[in-house]
Amino acid sequence: MGWGNIYKRRLRVFTLALVIYLDYKAAQKRAKWVSKSKTNALWEKTHQRNAKRVLNMMVEMEGLWVKLGQYLSTRADVLPEAYISLLKQLQDSLPPRPLEEVCQTIEKELGKPMDDIFSRFVEAPLATASIAQVHRATLTDGKEVVVKVQHKGIKEVILEDLKNAKSIIDWIAWAEPQYDFNPMIDEWCKEAPKELDFNHEAENTRKVSMNLGVRSEHDGMKKENWVDVLIPEVFQSSEKVLILEYMDGIRLNDMDSLEAYGVDKQKLVEEITRAYAHQIYVDGFFNGDPHPGNFLVSKEPPHRPILLDFGLTKSISSSMKQALAKMFLACAEGDHVGLLASFNEMGLKLRVDMPEQAMNIATVFFRTSTSASEALENIKSLSEQREKNMKALQEKMKMNKKEIQHFNPIDAFPGDAVIFTRVVNLLRGLFGLFLGGLDFIL
Repeated sequence: MGWGNIYKRRLRVFTLALVIYLDYKAAQKRAKWVSKSKTNALWEKTHQRNAKRVLNMMVEMEGLWVKLGQYLSTRADVLPEAYISLLKQLQDSLPPRPLEEVCQTIEKELGKPMDDIFSRFVEAPLATASIAQVHRATLTDGKEVVVKVQHKGIKEVILEDLKNAKSIIDWIAWAEPQYDFNPMIDEWCKEAPKELDFNHEAENTRKVSMNLGVRSEHDGMKKENWVDVLIPEVFQSSEKVLILEYMDGIRLNDMDSLEAYGVDKQKLVEEITRAYAHQIYVDGFFNGDPHPGNFLVSKEPPHRPILLDFGLTKSISSSMKQALAKMFLACAEGDHVGLLASFNEMGLKLRVDMPEQAMNIATVFFRTSTSASEALENIKSLSEQREKNMKALQEKMKMNKKEIQHFNPIDAFPGDAVIFTRVVNLLRGLFGLFLGGLDFIL
């Protein structure tokens, strides 16, 4: 990617960030002067206007921004409906790259002509995502496979986008100190580049498959499933090409097909939750990107979840596993002392000793999943809770209203907890948005 394109992308991103920031600031001021009956309409128009801006930018820029949009599109529990309805479009397949480019990448990476590798290669991709596209094919030995091929030049784009995202987060933290997301973006900058090496993804896939006890004829394992899920077998990999076993399944958001095949949604949710609980609390090694496109449901009874795409994974220590489990248990039992102890164990430091407010914040991450229809009420509830917390904090810290708006009560947020929090939020959003708000406890 040339310097001209780098600066063009950077200018596009920063300009949009500034426009959206100023638009919301202006709406915030206007809201003080309009009647309550008109306030909702004011904010709805503001959300719609900026959601369109965000979607257009993400579609145009692709790369990292599409992945961010996919994540946000599952957060119906906290984001306005205007954003959810538009960003859901990013869950669908993106425009594919030319077949000639795909074949060139495969032959260069695997060192063989296409005809020496495949007896059949389907030209139209099954799906095109932000980093790669997937084609169905048949190996020369007759095995049915899918071939994941990285987009040409995407590595440079992703790395540049990470720099831009980091700069925006730094700017937000400066302009609005209470919204300091640096721990999140720092962890993402560390982990996201690993997705660009498909050898890494292949090893992750094998490891999670082994940890969950998924049967694999390829490596001779005959162990019974510890968790009732399926994971494709890895046949071959390079930095930019990954060949996996083909598994025929139903997309998780294809509600009509799920109904037609008689899939038990509650059981589906339970098995996916068990799979992630096992990865996190037992193995300490888990998939950090459970968005809707990374799941299928097998068409054959008992309709097991098919877990896909292990490019972004996270390893955590035994002490962190225990701390996360203690935090979850403390939230469930309303144990303020236990919650603060778990924070200390994981390295989460607060600038103020307010156990009740800490409990209110923490329980947000472990609440029941919320359907899209209930999202607006949920957002209002969270907003009201935040106002109460800020008032209590203001009284304790003896700050004025302006000072408290720029005060961030979190002093240090552990990087290891960032991907965990992302997984919890993605799964909750996934179940709430596509499966009607079924119970979700991780």
